[in-house]
Amino acid sequence: MRKYLVILTVLFFVSVSAGLSFEGIFAEQKRGTVAIIDLSGAISPSSSGFSSGLTPETVRELNREAERRNVDAIVYEINSGGGSVVASKDVRRSIESVEVPTVCRIRDVGASGAYLFSLGCDSIVADSASITGSIGVTSSYIEFSDLMEEIGVGYVNITAGENKEVGSPYKEPTEEEKQILKEKADIIKEEFLGEVSAERNLTEEQQEIVGTGEIFLGSEAIELDLVDELGGRATAVEEAGNLTGMKVSPVEIQQTSSFSLLDLFMPGLEINRGSPLTASLR
Repeated sequence: MRKYLVILTVLFFVSVSAGLSFEGIFAEQKRGTVAIIDLSGAISPSSSGFSSGLTPETVRELNREAERRNVDAIVYEINSGGGSVVASKDVRRSIESVEVPTVCRIRDVGASGAYLFSLGCDSIVADSASITGSIGVTSSYIEFSDLMEEIGVGYVNITAGENKEVGSPYKEPTEEEKQILKEKADIIKEEFLGEVSAERNLTEEQQEIVGTGEIFLGSEAIELDLVDELGGRATAVEEAGNLTGMKVSPVEIQQTSSFSLLDLFMPGLEINRGSPLTASLR
């Protein structure tokens, strides 16, 4: 009798275990949604009258819309060569503030400031032919003192502080002034490289390569650990699903902004309302 009870007990536990296994096999994977957000254009602090560009406030608005739709993840599709230093950092902060998993997909270009803000994503996907990298800084302005002299326009300046006029477009810069500007650009560049190295866990050899400011194709970027996966939208959506543990369906969230004919011809135009000197991650 005891023998039969043991056999029945074993059969009971086997049947229960089998039932649980089959339940796990046939259980449907949880479904969710992933927002597709387009981040294209030159990065600027705010929209100008000529072109909307890509601004931190635009990204915040798109994130709020994604939150309203209660999405489970976000894929940011990037097509930008960079722009304003601080605006690029603000865009990154906006991405990092999102509470759902995020994937940055680099389309044609995601370089310089655009690559900087892509560091805010949990994963970075690029096509093998995408252009990325360009981890450096350019500091530039238009100087027209020769033109003023040619047309007979004088420049009168009263300044307190020997370096107050550094970067003025109304006078030719001295070698000392150029060196001052170069030092400022070097500081920003080293900070940029430091952020990339820390986030991507780069080796010293990789830091030396990417620190030249060179652009890299996606196929090169993955070898340098600048991106996580190669592929397109489908790969980015799949990665978002992996991060959520769900089978996600994409839903596009469009930017609502005014359109200008100049957007067709001058997509990278930036209007500087302050100092004529600008440092850009391009």
